Amino acid sequence: MHPNISINTLCLPEAPFATHLEQVVRLGARAIGPGLEEITATGVDASARALRDAGLTVSTLTHRAFSFATTEDAGAGRDRLNATIDVAATIGARTITMTTGGRGALSWRDAAARFAEAIAPCAERARTAGVALSLEPTSHLYADASIAHRLADTVALARAAGIGVGIDLFACWTDADIEDAIAAAGPIAALVQVSDHVAGDRALPCRAVPGDGMIPLDRLVPLIVHAGFYGFWDIEVIGPRLAADGYGKGLARAADRLGTWIDAA
Repeated sequence: MHPNISINTLCLPEAPFATHLEQVVRLGARAIGPGLEEITATGVDASARALRDAGLTVSTLTHRAFSFATTEDAGAGRDRLNATIDVAATIGARTITMTTGGRGALSWRDAAARFAEAIAPCAERARTAGVALSLEPTSHLYADASIAHRLADTVALARAAGIGVGIDLFACWTDADIEDAIAAAGPIAALVQVSDHVAGDRALPCRAVPGDGMIPLDRLVPLIVHAGFYGFWDIEVIGPRLAADGYGKGLARAADRLGTWIDAA
């Protein structure tokens, strides 16, 4: 498997962290993308030891949503993210994947300014810890969890906040300006998440194995490489298609295809 490919544990059936480690090692990956909850459930120090024993790098630690809509939200959001930064540093995570949180009654511009201001202390803490905060775009169906849906908007927010960008291609591949947005994201891209979409799928989660659907990954992956990205490519296939295919079989096929696109670029 290409050394820059990571397997996100959201791809895998619910299981103890030790089982997820075994599954990822069996696939031949060198990196894993766990969620914060499974690390804290296992224990942070125990997780760090298990990762070292498995020989796996943590490409990203999923934190989910920051919060900033009110002063109280922002304070709580900083406390939670600071704790996640400490966890990430302990387990050696390269990045923290996150969304902004909802904006409440704020206009988008006011929300963007408040987000940047609210997260600034965390951004500094993360830089000191050697962990990149990775803000990802997400579907408008998650407007309660993010104000960043188009990649261009995500890049603008990340630059204003002094943090990195996670390019989740499932969320942004239909953007009209995707090529320009990728070029702008390249210098601050911390992670790329890869999956596919099969035409006609309407109900979330509906991600497919890369190469099985209609996202032009053979074109987008090289654009990201040429924009200057050399980090981890996190496979994040969620939904019934992978389960029906078989987790091991589907993820192995995903890694083979993704590795071919990366190498070709």
